Amino acid sequence: MTFANLLGNEPIKTYLSRALESGHLHHTILFSGPDGIGKGLFAKALSQTLLESTVDRIQREIHPDLHFLRPESKSGTHLVEQLREMISEVHKPPFEAKQKVFIIYEAHRMQPAAANMLLKTLEEPNLDCQIILISSSPSEMLPTILSRCIHLAFQPIPNDLISAFLQERHLITSERSQSLARLSMGSLGHALDLMQNDWSEKAGRILIDAMENKIPKIQAIEEIDALVSELEGISFHRQAELLLSTYMMWVRDQELKLTSGDEQLLYFSQSTSVHPVSLARAQVHAAKAKIALERNVKFSACLDFLLNQR
Repeated sequence: MTFANLLGNEPIKTYLSRALESGHLHHTILFSGPDGIGKGLFAKALSQTLLESTVDRIQREIHPDLHFLRPESKSGTHLVEQLREMISEVHKPPFEAKQKVFIIYEAHRMQPAAANMLLKTLEEPNLDCQIILISSSPSEMLPTILSRCIHLAFQPIPNDLISAFLQERHLITSERSQSLARLSMGSLGHALDLMQNDWSEKAGRILIDAMENKIPKIQAIEEIDALVSELEGISFHRQAELLLSTYMMWVRDQELKLTSGDEQLLYFSQSTSVHPVSLARAQVHAAKAKIALERNVKFSACLDFLLNQR
């Protein structure tokens, strides 16, 4: 697992490589960007170098000096107890390597008390400790935490790289790989999810059918709600955000059609033209729906809000 084997974000590869060579890697780094674009893979590749470990130990997450923190509550947030346990490990000496590495996924999903505990730890960093924060929504993090990080913003992976990867690793057709790459919006993780799990495609199709008035909105809400009924925690939030992305892609398609744009740029080439809400207003609506989800508003209520905005 090296940076060279990872897709996209060449400037970040260059920065990390030079920081490692010079020995001037900041003690806290924030990897931000949409889900599925490689932030976690970059974090593990960096950890492998810092710990001088094998790929297998890092991938299996069994190195004694590598610690992972993921949201565990049903609401998809980090709990205070989780942070307290991590902090106790921060102040212990390394077991095997020269330093310890802590990777905190979804760093923006912290209860206020937990975020303040993390802030205090960053204010008094250990020299033998490397902390890597991963977030798709850094704007939701405490400004004081952001100020103590080196912030590396990941960009979407080019469609041609995603398409080539899917063809080479998963032996799918060029047409299918290009379609998945286009729908992924630069996220390899999203493309793989679409390929391996028909939940996203099925829910997205139902949502689009409702927006195009092919099925009643109430029917769409009930069918999508049934699909997500077994999901909880971070899995639910990720799938919900994928559906919001589908909503935005469809609205963007309609604006492209209204302006007689290049149809090769459409995400959903088979969709019916319907006069939609404007792209600017759709962004506002999607943002409000996302905030509502974070506040544990019922998913069916969020869908009802989106489908009834014009």
